[in-house]
Formats: sequence, structure tokens, C-alpha cells
Amino acid sequence: MKIRQAKWLLLISMLCTSLASAAAGGVLIKDETLYSKPAVRSASVGKVARGTQVTVVTRQGGWVEVTSGRTRGWVRMFSVRSSVGGGGNAASDLAGLARAGQRRPGNIVATAGVRGLNEEELKTAKYSERGIQDLTSYSVSAGAARQFAGQARLTRQAVAYLPDPSRANGANSSNSWEVQ
Repeated sequence: MKIRQAKWLLLISMLCTSLASAAAGGVLIKDETLYSKPAVRSASVGKVARGTQVTVVTRQGGWVEVTSGRTRGWVRMFSVRSSVGGGGNAASDLAGLARAGQRRPGNIVATAGVRGLNEEELKTAKYSERGIQDLTSYSVSAGAARQFAGQARLTRQAVAYLPDPSRANGANSSNSWEVQ
């Protein structure tokens, strides 16, 4: 009897392992160029239209490697919306549950809106003129930003300034955010 239970346990663990390694699905939120490597200056391997279903193969920094049909390439992470919830794919839902126990929440580092960098990568980071040029290439005009916001049906919001902490708490208060 114990051998039969061991076989079932082994079968279930193998199933969970295979589901955990299943690739995640997603949808492109804008037209995107597929690159051969996770860099804007790498060769283009094709274009994928907004709304296309893709399969996320792997992640690296701010990039994800995706497949769409027979095409495989790298796109920016923020161009892919995860198809979690409402996708109806039971296998990917189970894979997400299986991976939930493997996540290390302390490993997420957000700097200037970029996820995917760990503490060691941030400590060893060095100035890169080419990187600055890449960042500059991402800039858009105010008109293009307004057009994009209009297409996404975003509306202007008035946000009040935060109060000056030195005036709110008195000039001699000690604030952990202030530089002494």
C-alpha cells in the first residue's frame, strides 16, 4: 500500500513541477518590434501588433522574451500585459499557484520605475554613455504623450503638493527623511 501512495505522490509532484515550468501568457498593449537580444540596438527579428497573444518565455531586467506563432524575440517588459485572471487557462493558473511558494519578495528592487534588478546588480552598476543614449531614445514630445494618453482614455488629475514638513511640525523637528 505504501508503494502505491509513493507512486501517486511522485506522479503529483512531477505534474506540479511540469506545470510550474509552463510559460506564462500575455497580450501586447502596443505595436512592438521583436529584437534578437534584450537591447534596443540589437537586430530586429520582426514586428508584432497590439493585442497579439504572446507566450512569455523568460525575463531579463526590463525585457521579456516572447513567442508569437513562429516568431520569437525580446520586447520591453512594460509592453506586455499579463493575461492572469479571466484567461480561463487552468494549467497556467495552477502553474502560478505552484510558483507562488518560490517567489522571494525581498528580491524585488524598484529604481526609477525599473523592476527586475537585484541588489547586487545595483551595487555593481557603472556609468554607461550608451545606456544614457538608449534612455534618451525613449523620450517623446509632450504632444506625443498627450496623444498616447488620449488613446488610453487617461484624464488630467489635479494633485495637491505635499505640505512642507518643516512648517507642519515646527522648524526644529527631526525627520528621518531630511539630510542632516
